[in-house]
Amino acid sequence: MPTIKDVAKEAGVSIATVSYVLNDKLDMVSEDTRQQVLTTARAMGYRPNVTARNLQAKSTGLIGYAWHIAPEELESSPMMALFMFHLAQAVELAGYHMLTFTHPPDEPVAIYDDLIRSGRLDGFVLAETRQSDPRIAFLLEARIPFVAFGRTDNDWLFPWVDTDGRAGMRRAVEYLADLGHRRIAFLGWPPDSLSGNDRLSGYLQGMQALNLPIEDGCLIRSDYPDGEIDRIFRIWQQSPPQSRPTAVIAVADYIAIAVMRAAERHGFRIGETLSVVGFDGLPIGRIIQPALTTLRQPMQTISQALLELFQDALTGSAGNSMSRLIKPELVIRESSGAPQAV
Repeated sequence: MPTIKDVAKEAGVSIATVSYVLNDKLDMVSEDTRQQVLTTARAMGYRPNVTARNLQAKSTGLIGYAWHIAPEELESSPMMALFMFHLAQAVELAGYHMLTFTHPPDEPVAIYDDLIRSGRLDGFVLAETRQSDPRIAFLLEARIPFVAFGRTDNDWLFPWVDTDGRAGMRRAVEYLADLGHRRIAFLGWPPDSLSGNDRLSGYLQGMQALNLPIEDGCLIRSDYPDGEIDRIFRIWQQSPPQSRPTAVIAVADYIAIAVMRAAERHGFRIGETLSVVGFDGLPIGRIIQPALTTLRQPMQTISQALLELFQDALTGSAGNSMSRLIKPELVIRESSGAPQAV
């Protein structure tokens, strides 16, 4: 039986393009390409839903999860390793086993198609969702049970669990303002990050609600290559003292820790002349000196919620809700304090 990968090869297009066509994403492909893909799929006898219906009629006890972060990338995505651990625990406690696999980040659909057709899985848990995520479009069309850790920018109706980054960042701004900080910088991710955008929105809402100014150079969105954070500190130190930040909120703990190390190199005292707040709750935040104030994602709670929604999807029951937004917990440690003069 031909797969989506076979259709893509025969039509001379990418797997993602085939997925867009089969899921009626008309704004993503031209009409000529759409007709070419449909003609090829019909000629090859491609049927995306046949195996999906068979899969739902039986139980395998296996849940698929794509683990596609390479070891060298874990430094910038350590939270996903922690998520993986708690997810595996929740899956086992619920009486399932987890089958992990990898896929190319730019063409993820083919391996999902192959696994569905193999009949080895009850469904999938997705993570690191992105804008117009082709995996979600494909699985919805295939009618395969799944749940996602994270949302998309589409109006697709699917089960998901996410951390309320917006509420968390507002809480961080309010906490720092209560300490007396008025110049609070934000180090975020590039605009293509959905979770980064959500956290940025919370920062902006918190600053606006408290009538706090955002000074020039105090809202940064970057991947933070080597030397970038030191460059940011050099710019801040060249600014007038009355416009320099006295506190920094980072979109993730690993960035917050890098900020702390750079700040020390530039003569700041963490928790005194510069307060730093992170987001994630990585275990290393407890043991570094000074310990990191952070917004901790409750990964155990998130994983349990994912399994509950997955079981609803597996049985065809929507339950009380198809989505759950879980607030992070503010954990106050030594990296934050009242503002002092540099």
